[in-house]
Amino acid sequence: MCGIVGYFGQKNGVGAIVDGLKRLEYRGYDSWGIAAKQNGKILIHKQVGKIGGFELERDLPNFEGQICIGHTRWATHGGVTRANSHPHTSCDKRIAVVHNGIVENYQQLKSELQKKGHKFLSQTDTEVIAHLIEEELKKQKNLIQAVRSALKKIEGSYALGILDRNSDVLIGARQASPLILGVGKDEFYLGSDVPAFLKYTNKVVFLDEGEMAVITKNKSGQSEFEVIDIGSGKKIKPKIVKIDWSAEEAEKGGHPHFMIKEMLEQPQVIKKTVATEIEELEKAAELLRKAKRIYAVACGTALHAAIYGTYLLAKRNNLMVQPISAGEFSYFAHLLKKGDLVICVSQSGETADVLEAVRSAHKAGAKVLALVNVLGSSLMRMSDRSILTKAGSEICVLSTKAYISQQAMFAMLSGALSHKLPDVKKSLLKVADNITSILSEKSQANIHALAKKLAKVPNLYALGRSINFANSLESCLKIKEVSYLHAEGFAGGDLKHGPIALIEKDVPVLIFASPDETEKEIISNAMEVKARGAKVIGISYQNNPVFDEFLPVASLGDLTPIPAIVYAQLLAYYIALEKKLDPDKPRNLAKSVTVK
Repeated sequence: MCGIVGYFGQKNGVGAIVDGLKRLEYRGYDSWGIAAKQNGKILIHKQVGKIGGFELERDLPNFEGQICIGHTRWATHGGVTRANSHPHTSCDKRIAVVHNGIVENYQQLKSELQKKGHKFLSQTDTEVIAHLIEEELKKQKNLIQAVRSALKKIEGSYALGILDRNSDVLIGARQASPLILGVGKDEFYLGSDVPAFLKYTNKVVFLDEGEMAVITKNKSGQSEFEVIDIGSGKKIKPKIVKIDWSAEEAEKGGHPHFMIKEMLEQPQVIKKTVATEIEELEKAAELLRKAKRIYAVACGTALHAAIYGTYLLAKRNNLMVQPISAGEFSYFAHLLKKGDLVICVSQSGETADVLEAVRSAHKAGAKVLALVNVLGSSLMRMSDRSILTKAGSEICVLSTKAYISQQAMFAMLSGALSHKLPDVKKSLLKVADNITSILSEKSQANIHALAKKLAKVPNLYALGRSINFANSLESCLKIKEVSYLHAEGFAGGDLKHGPIALIEKDVPVLIFASPDETEKEIISNAMEVKARGAKVIGISYQNNPVFDEFLPVASLGDLTPIPAIVYAQLLAYYIALEKKLDPDKPRNLAKSVTVK
């Protein structure tokens, strides 16, 4: 949640801060703020709402600084107000702080600081950090030591950008929340995600847990940085990594929204997945072969991809894999044993519950295999082995291309296990072609027409069996996330065990059907809901008289669900447009859930 940007260099960096915040707005858009050091003072500007319509030259022409920080907020502590917006400052206005994460012991710390005379202006946990640093500076004059001492008192998670009025220094620090250092030519950036500064540099340092980056100027006036262990104070040799995403990947490219742009990229995502190194897949497959028990752990859309993967591995490879929501995994963690394998699936690689699952697995002696989209992410670095999914930069809060890349990667992993990778690759290329057809202008026009009808309904349901169960869940998640229409997905076998009571006249029901042993059963489910007045929308490789609407997909066996989900993504998008909602920034949601 929340987005952090920082700049340290020789030019006015406020423009880069504003630009970075706009790129990170998918991480939080309740409010935003910037702070810049100018003529021995820290200037601060904060606003409630989205930053999208803000123009620096028009709205804040004299706001300048060569050292600055910014923040876009997704509220956790305190309401959505200007006072609660970041940056937050110390009493003496020397220190300004932006923060992503949660200070779990902030109430205790705040009480102690208030007794020492500190005055608080917000209801946030973040403000405690600025006052803690101020208090430590009373004991020691060295800013770095004061920051380290303050951070040692914090329990919880943080990614921080820290500005000091009295010195030319910018500090970034992280613990259980992502923070990345961008390395430019005589200038540096901080960001909670790479798109924040990808326009300016693609060279980065991924800060590890308990590390801080200290950016200063040397005696000749050039910008430089060092990485320090917060606990010991020892210097750490940084590893500079080159990111292969282009800045254009994080741009809309002429499309009205990131959501439609990212859906249109899905055929290419499949082709990139097919090009995954065989050696990489073989090493991951070996972990599955050796595992005594296997769990698939993820959240939200990634969990649905994991569920699809568990059915695929059972069907093709006779492997029993238990899917568990990462938020619930801790309640089963005591059952983990040495020899177990936990497959963690994540787009960002920074989801707090997923990272906690990794820690639990390692504590028990289990291995961790990550399917993750972001190079250098915490999940990638913490896992025993990782496979990079090939979605590329995904900006829209709703995950689309990351989902199909995860599904496709499970298919590749299954192929490696059964030594049938060439066959899987050929099939996935057919998947890519089918997605291209579904995304054609003619197909989108048909979906838009259907979306106009669905935008008026109060409820929508979806049914799928076996390999299609995940899509019944994911389709409804997409629709309710972006259009706020009540939508629920069910396993077809569960229909008569309660959900059928929800069926009434004209309620739309999506039916996902594939050319397999479940087809007759799911068509029977379709007949059951139609008999009770439902409007049946069939997403299938062949039409059926029970369908009121038919959305065709190619007959691709157990890979059929991959192109099938694209229809639901398009429906979600066009329903949102019909309801005049922003599909890129649905209410109350943020792209990466980095707090529990």
